[in-house]
Formats: sequence, structure tokens, C-alpha cells
Amino acid sequence: MAALFSIGVDVGGTNTDAVVLQGDRVVCWSKQVTTRDVTAGVARAVRAVLKQLKDKNLQGTISRVNIGTTHFVNALVQRRDLVPVSVVRLCGTASRALPPFCDFPKDLKKVVCGSYHLVNGGVQFDGQEISSLEEGELRTCIRTIRDEGGRNVVIAGVFSPVAPQQEEKVAELFRVEFPEVSLTLSHEVGQIGLLERENAAVLNECLKPLCHRTVEAFRQALNALGLTCPFYLTQNDGTLISAEQTLEFPVRTFASGPTNSMRGAAFLSGVEDAIVIDIGGTTSDLGCLMGGFPRQASTRVKVGGVSTNFRMPDVLSIGLGGGSIVRQTDGAETNQPPVQVGPTSTGYGLVREGLVFGGSTLTATDVAVAAGLADLGDPGHVTSLDRVLVQRAVDRIHQMVEEAIDQVKLSGEEQPILLVGGGTILVDGKRNISGASSIQKPQHYQVANAVGAALGQVSGTVDRVVSLAQTSRDEAISRAKADAIQQAVAAGAVDSTVEITEVSEVPLAYLPGNATKVTVKAVGQLGERLSCEGTDLADINIDTMATEQQQEEGDAADSTAAATPLASHLPTLKETEPEIDPESGAWVLSRWDVECLAVGAGILGCGGGGNPGLGRLQVLRALEQGGKIRVIAPERLGTTPALTGSVASVAFMGAPTIQFEKLCGGNETRDALRCVQDLCNVYNNNDRQLSNTDGLEVKRGDGVTYLDDYRPEQTDHETDQGVDRVVAVMSAEIGGLNSMEPLVVGAALDLPVVDADGMGRAFPELQMFAPFIYGVDPCPAAVADDKGQRAAILKTDSAKHLENHFRAVCVAMGCSAGVAFAPLTAPQVRSTCVQYSLSRAWRLGHAALHAYKSGTSPVQAVLQQENGRLLAMGKVSDVQRTTTAGFARGVLKVEGSGDFLGQTLKIDFQNENLVARFLSDNKVVACVPDLITVVDADSGTPIATEEQRYGLRVAVLVLPAPPLLCTPQALKVVGPQAFGYPEDVIYSSVGEYNCNEPIPPKP
Repeated sequence: MAALFSIGVDVGGTNTDAVVLQGDRVVCWSKQVTTRDVTAGVARAVRAVLKQLKDKNLQGTISRVNIGTTHFVNALVQRRDLVPVSVVRLCGTASRALPPFCDFPKDLKKVVCGSYHLVNGGVQFDGQEISSLEEGELRTCIRTIRDEGGRNVVIAGVFSPVAPQQEEKVAELFRVEFPEVSLTLSHEVGQIGLLERENAAVLNECLKPLCHRTVEAFRQALNALGLTCPFYLTQNDGTLISAEQTLEFPVRTFASGPTNSMRGAAFLSGVEDAIVIDIGGTTSDLGCLMGGFPRQASTRVKVGGVSTNFRMPDVLSIGLGGGSIVRQTDGAETNQPPVQVGPTSTGYGLVREGLVFGGSTLTATDVAVAAGLADLGDPGHVTSLDRVLVQRAVDRIHQMVEEAIDQVKLSGEEQPILLVGGGTILVDGKRNISGASSIQKPQHYQVANAVGAALGQVSGTVDRVVSLAQTSRDEAISRAKADAIQQAVAAGAVDSTVEITEVSEVPLAYLPGNATKVTVKAVGQLGERLSCEGTDLADINIDTMATEQQQEEGDAADSTAAATPLASHLPTLKETEPEIDPESGAWVLSRWDVECLAVGAGILGCGGGGNPGLGRLQVLRALEQGGKIRVIAPERLGTTPALTGSVASVAFMGAPTIQFEKLCGGNETRDALRCVQDLCNVYNNNDRQLSNTDGLEVKRGDGVTYLDDYRPEQTDHETDQGVDRVVAVMSAEIGGLNSMEPLVVGAALDLPVVDADGMGRAFPELQMFAPFIYGVDPCPAAVADDKGQRAAILKTDSAKHLENHFRAVCVAMGCSAGVAFAPLTAPQVRSTCVQYSLSRAWRLGHAALHAYKSGTSPVQAVLQQENGRLLAMGKVSDVQRTTTAGFARGVLKVEGSGDFLGQTLKIDFQNENLVARFLSDNKVVACVPDLITVVDADSGTPIATEEQRYGLRVAVLVLPAPPLLCTPQALKVVGPQAFGYPEDVIYSSVGEYNCNEPIPPKP
């Protein structure tokens, strides 16, 4: 049988590498400079390895060519060769507050935003319809898009990853009515999280015309080289996608470069669980191999400035490469090492600028040659370097590697290290490196990326929410495994070779029936095509092989540079001081203020409360549409006729995970507020009864008197005068998502927002609202959904009864509802609410963001702002989760590093972090109501409990609770015993609460 060869190509920022594999053997390889058009560099690299094959007189068949390319991510970053896209969102009454493209960068939005259409459809998390599709509406929508000249369309349905049938039906209708249309269905691209999945689908669709041209250019280039065999492109999960499939899913090739390097390292070394360090010319990429595949990032990533949630490799990039510039630091820079390596780099200019190549710039490569770690260029050019400088630079390089290893490790145990990439000459393999159990530089390490590209595996992935009340856990996972295997086989895998490589499950808070998010990945060996489809080496004539035109060589855009953490946009904003209206004394919010509030509210969320990000987008949208958001000090209430009246507390309740997929309709909290106002107008405060119950079915039970749906035919609340007139709104909960909602409502109703809230942080239940703790009657209270249903409670035996009833109603409404309580009087706001909460959130966020921008420690900045205490700095070493009574309960363990080395902090959480103790003595070091918050160790940005995962490098802070939460009366409701802890868990404040002056001045 003739030998079968496969060719792998990987395009990097500096070099394009190619290898030829025969089974598990590297036959030959080539490294060529990347060209700006990418395709010419690919052709040149392939031609070089074909020539080597011919020179060796080898015989056999080239079965396939696999290419890892940066074509598409380069186009996105450079905003070129993209086409406008129309989006059809199947959402019914839900998910209307944030339309498609709402978080796109303005320059990209101008290029790709065609039109968007919000139509009936969408499903709940359990697959039940939000509303049915309406064929007439859809036909009108299709005609509109066609008549406007649109050809590229995204179909995105709420919870389509759970039930894709609606997206598929709409696609069928499009193909009948508009045969020329090009479609991307969101459930085929991204995971749960509507905006991010929709964004990923838009990026995919806007690249399709370029993808068709690129794939054809590859085909022609390979044909010109005599290669008529099938070719594939590499995906960001470490597997392949056929050229034909790539035409439909170009977005799957993003960030495949680091993945190829890691897969190649595993293949060359035979080690499937290790840390891979790929050192290039400018940066080093580190990632964890798990079962031979890269660990996937669990958080959202930005690509080209757009938030997405398709699966990407979890890669840490540091500014260390062969071209990194080395300089001695000023002795006065006490916080800097004596020698700095990177992050500036000569990049591909190393061969001209480096000392050993006759240049004048001291680089890391020069240091490696001077230290005897490498022999290249002219070593004579570095013999005169100061030996102390060289040793300090070598030490600094190894310190950088050790610090990076510590960040990506999954446990405190030492890990095998695999070194690949041309820059591995910087690391001394004989040196003891902290965190490494062994160091291996496999053969052909220089082209591990191309080796990874040459491997022939394909995959299938399932990501869905399942209710364990309707099926067993084992059945749900088995079904997901079967579906993932089916997808892999459909992608070309040989059935007998398919294996399950990943199974994860995350219980979801506040959802009924033990709802769990299940993710399964299956991988199998690509079935070789029939030999007649391959290219016989004998048919390739190297002498007549086409040669490509020399292209300008340069540094192509790096795909990994385009993938950045979700919060990376924050430091680029211009800082502004709060603007105070001189006449009213109101604080008028700017975009920078909103960014600070979002970060600060996330910190105050204590791991729960939902991510403020969606609310942030709504507030920014309100500002862009000309809305004015005013924040006033509580003391201004009652000082003018316009501010004489009551204050409405508004919030969302439900499951944060659901709210990321089923976005709010935009009217829920306002409908709940209107319902409360309607009821107040007909409410007899003396006996707490409705003055007129005609036509209403008032029900009683479980400690509440309630109405299932209150929709009076006519209301006149907006013209009412007197003390019950709502003159301002206030946040019920400053921690997390609910910090933003009163800002949205205030902008919509042109009402000021009071600088106060009812919790001072995030808490999981409504009875923990401080005014209720101090005896304020919550009734009338109401919840409302996106369809306009308004459920109300007229009387309640206790706030806990109100919580229980509304929680059940919220579940029936689809696990997301707006809530409003009986309006508060000005004295009640000042005596029973936490004062100056928005100012506190702003100062926290501003401290973190300013420190991050200025290069100082955000963690220390937050602690100084709040009189807080650092409990631990280290790495998440374990996360255990369960769902009990609708709450996400669990344990988080943080393994200390630096000053906390050898210590492990254990944190109990119930949506929010509750109690922290060190395992060494099991002594409680912090507990509710003090605020235990976990933030990213580098940026200071908060990390929610549902986003915690192994290996995250975090800081655990505890901040003092407001005094209002620390009284004996309050501790009965929000102290440790309220969460089921025994009496020996005693609350002791971490320190004195820092009550700063409000940003909006007092009168």
C-alpha cells in the first residue's frame, strides 16, 4: 500500500510553517516568512516541503492539506472585506431592550450593520414557546430584506441552543422565498447567551464572501502546486473543518494558531496533560493540555472588539519572545526588576536589529546567545556584554516563565512543561523552574504549530440547558454524548474512533427542576478519503511547479491579539470627573461614570446578583439616544415641589443565566411600577384593602393576599398629585445587575435616581431588603413579565411570604420578571436604606479602573478605598456546585501564592459568597453581611460565582458592611444564621465602614 502523507500549514504573525506527516512521523518541514496576503506565504511554505519530498525520492500519496490561517480574523480586525448583515431575532415580547449590533464598535457597526428585525418566536429555557412563529410576519420581513438589497442574514432565536427548531423553520422559509440568501443560524455558532451568540453569528456571516474567495484562492494555489487532494482548515478547538464547511463557518478558524501549537506539542511529546509554552518572536502563549486538547476558556472573549461566546482556547499571552527588547531599569524604579525584558519587541525585524545579526538593539535572543543557551548569528557581537546584565536578563526571563506557569496551572502540584516555538532557546532546560515537574523540548519543536495543523481529527460539541426534574442526570448526559458523537461523525469522523473528551455540568441558580447547563465534546479521527482523491507524489513535477509572485513581507495580524478578555474595553475610555448640574445639584451620568458603576456594582455583588454588563449596555443605549440620567442625594427629597413625593424601588428577579439568554423586553420593571402606582391609587391604607374589587379575583393563601394579574382598563397615576406621587426611583439592590435597572427606568420616565439602595450589596432573597427589615410594609408590591402580566400582592404576613410567592410567580413567568415594592417616603429612604450606594459603586469602579490604567494594583486601590482586607491571593483550586431550593450553593477553594503560599481559603456561597475560612484551622475569617468578593488578581474586575473555574488567578477581598446591616435586628435576616449556619459562626465586622460623602452634593 502506498504511503499516505498529510501536510500541515500554520500562519503566524512572523512565520508561516509547513510540515509533512507520515502517520506519526515528521518527514520534513519548512519555515517561511509570512506575507501580507497570507496566501502567497502558504503556497511558498507548501512548495518548500514538496520539494524536500521530491529530493528524498519518496513515493506515496498526499491525502490532504490542513491550513491554519489568519485571513478571517485579520479582515475583522482591519475592518476590510466585510459585508453588511441583516439579523432576524426570534424573541416575541422578550429580548427587545437590547437590539442586535448594540455593543458593536462604531467603526465595525458602520460596515456590517445592515438591518435588524425583532419578530415573534423564541422559547423558554425548558423549550416552551415564548410565542409562535407567524408566517405572514416572516414573509414580510424576508421581502423587506430582499428589497433593501440584503443577502447575508443571521437568524437568532431565544434559547435556540436548547430548541433549534424555530431557527430551522425560518431558514426553510427564507430559502423558499429568497433562494439567493446566505444564512447563519445562531445555534450552530455559539452557546447560551443571546447577544454574544448573535454577535458571533454576525461575524460569521459578514465574512462569508471573503471566505469563498479565500478558499478558492487556497484551492488554486494548491492546484498550481500540483495538489488536487482535499484540504481542510484548523478550528479553534484543535480539530479540522473541511473547506466546504469553512464556507459556512469561517468564524470557527479564529485563534486556531495557539491551539495548533498545543496540539502539536502533545503529538510530538506523547504527553497529553501538561502546560505548553509556545515562545515566538514577540510573545509567548501558555495553555493547559487536557487529554491532548487545549483547555477551553469558560468566559466570554472579544474578537475585533465584539463580545462573543463561541469556544476559544484558554491561552495566556505574555510579552516574551526572541525579539523582546532588553533594557536596564533606572535604580529609582523600585517596583521594577533591575532588568526589563519586553513587552516591546523587534518582531520580524530581529534578523536586522538584533546584536548577533549586526544590529544595535539588545534582545532576548542576544542574551540567550551570550549566556551560551543558543548558537546563531555572530556570537562575537555579544561577547563584550556585561556578564551581570546577561545573568540578570536570563534570571528575569525565567522569572517571567515561572510566573506565567503559576497563572495557568490547575493545581498546586508541579506540572510537566512542553517548550515549543523558535523562541525556546530563551529557556535553559537544565535549570530548575518553579512549578515544573519536568521540562521537555520535543523534536521538531520549531514547527509544533504546523504539526498540530497536520493532525486529522474532527469534533462535535453540545451545549444545552436540561431540567433534571424531567430526566435523570445520567440520561441527560448520555443524550448529550450521543448527540456530540453524531455531530463528530457527520463532520467526517470514523465512528469507531470517536471519544468523549469533555463533559461539564453547571447547576443554574433560581431555576426549577434542578436545571443544569451541560457541555459535551466528542472527537474522532478523520476518515481518509478514497486514494483517488489524493495527489500522487509522482504526478508532481517540481521543475514545472508554479512559483508565486514575491509579496511584501511583513508582520501579519496575529489572531491571538484579536481575542481579548471581555473587560478589556474599559481601560481605553477617557476618564472624566462626575458632572454636577449647578442648578439642581444632580449628578449627570457620563459614559465613564456608567463603566465605573458597572465594575463597582460587580464588586458589591459579592459573586452574585447577576453581571451588570447587560444593564450597562441598556444605560449606554439610553445615553446614546439622548436620555439624561440624574442622580440626587437622599437629602434633596422633599426640598422642592418636583421632589416632594415618594420613591419607587425597582429591580429584576429571576435567574441571571436565563437573563443572559432571554433578555428583558424593556418594560418589565416599569410595568411593575405602574401596577404598584395603580394599586396605590385605589388602596385604602387604613385597612390595607382595595377600595374597589369589582371584576378582580382576590386570592388568599400561603401568607399572602394577591392578584394573579392586575390590568385595570384605565389608570391615571401619572397625573396624580400628593405624597404617593413617585418623584424618584431607587435601586433595590446595588450589587450586580440590579444596580443598573433604576438608571434605565429613570432615563425612560425622566425621573432622578436616589443615591441609595435597599441592600448595600447583593442578597438572594427579597426579605433581605433593608426597609422590610426595619418594618416598612412592602405592599402593594408587583412583578411583571415581558408579556405584560402584572401579578400583585396586596397584603403579606411577612416579607419572607412575599419572597416565596413572587419567586414561584417569577418561575412561571419564565424565570425573569421586573419587581417593584410599595413606594418609600423620603424619611424612610433616609432612615431604612443604605445611603450613597451609587457613589460607593462609582468610587470602587473608578479606583479599580484608574489603577489598572496607570499600572498600579487595582486590588490595593479597592482595599484602600473601602478599608477592606485582603484575605487571599492565589489560584482557584477547586469549585463544587449544587442547586438546592433554586439556589446555586457550593464551595470555592483558593490556593494561596506569594504572601499566602501554603494557605488555602475556603469560601461557601449561596449565589453570593457567604463565609470564608482557612482550611488549616477552619476558623471563620469573614462572613455575611460583610462583603466577600473575588476579583481578577491583575485587573481587579469582579468574578461571579457561576464564572469561577479551576486555575483562575484571583484575589479575595472582604469589605465592611454598611452599619444598617449589622444591627441585631438586621443580622437575624442577613447574618450567618439566616443562611443556616450554626450559632458558633459569629459575625464580626472586618473593619469600620467608610461612608464617603455622596458624589451628588447635599442641599
